[in-house]
Amino acid sequence: MRPLAVAGVLAVAVGILAALDRGVASVLSPTSAVVTLIGVLGVVQGIRYANARRDRRRMPTDTGEPERRAPAAVPGADLDERIARVASPAPGGYRNRRALRDRVREVAVDAVARDRNCSREAAATAVDDGTWTDDAAAAAFFDTRTAYPVRVRLSAGVRGRSNYWYGLRAAVGEIERIEGGAA
Repeated sequence: MRPLAVAGVLAVAVGILAALDRGVASVLSPTSAVVTLIGVLGVVQGIRYANARRDRRRMPTDTGEPERRAPAAVPGADLDERIARVASPAPGGYRNRRALRDRVREVAVDAVARDRNCSREAAATAVDDGTWTDDAAAAAFFDTRTAYPVRVRLSAGVRGRSNYWYGLRAAVGEIERIEGGAA
């Protein structure tokens, strides 16, 4: 064993024996020199532990995974999901497209009624006959008698998208413009 370890074991053993037997404690009457020596040994041992700790590699503590919050509903997420369904070649496309067109039409009617300060009936008539906007694609989205402009039909054919998709984008863009969301 190392000499410091032997001295430490002996000191602990004598300390325990002195605590148990008063006779041993009275024989070991410590002088000021002994108490000072014990204090110096304590300081030296503390410095030794501090130096040994300085050379150790530090590793961050793994705190684990935090609790997940419950997902909050995102406004408009159902509309985004519906648009994605309409844009994909999924079964039931006509029904989905019709439902989405009706929902966007209601928003357009509300926007036109607020913008022109007219009744909902007058706004619905303007949206249905295409006079609510100057954008021909947006007007054709709601008016089934109006054909989409040639540029929209060509773009849809070249890019592989439907006329409906371009009409939807135009209608939503026009509603944003009316509501003051787009410059």
